Amino acid sequence: MTIIEEQNQAPAIEEKIDEVLERLRPFLAREGGNIQLDHFDPETGYCYVKMTGACNGCYMAESDVSDSVEVLLMDEIPEIKKVQLVQQEQVSFQDLLERLQAEEKANQELEEYNRTHKNN
Repeated sequence: MTIIEEQNQAPAIEEKIDEVLERLRPFLAREGGNIQLDHFDPETGYCYVKMTGACNGCYMAESDVSDSVEVLLMDEIPEIKKVQLVQQEQVSFQDLLERLQAEEKANQELEEYNRTHKNN
């Protein structure tokens, strides 16, 4: 494949990647997180993604990418050979605030669940 063919192929593949990531977002949003496509390299078949919100900097982000995101993307888009997490350099105050809010919401939901199911 020529370089021009690869460059023409990349936007179509990136669109497919975004469609798959869109289906994953609701699951990440439950924890206050999100996922974004950074870029796709058609020459190597590597897909680079960023975790944002509460997922940015989370110790589980790397395993989430390798255990679920990579499996799903590679299964649905054969051009992808590897999915790599792009670590963001700094966690912003907004990211920290979102992470704390997500944790607080999760704790409240757990307490509510325990209260409502305690009598059952």
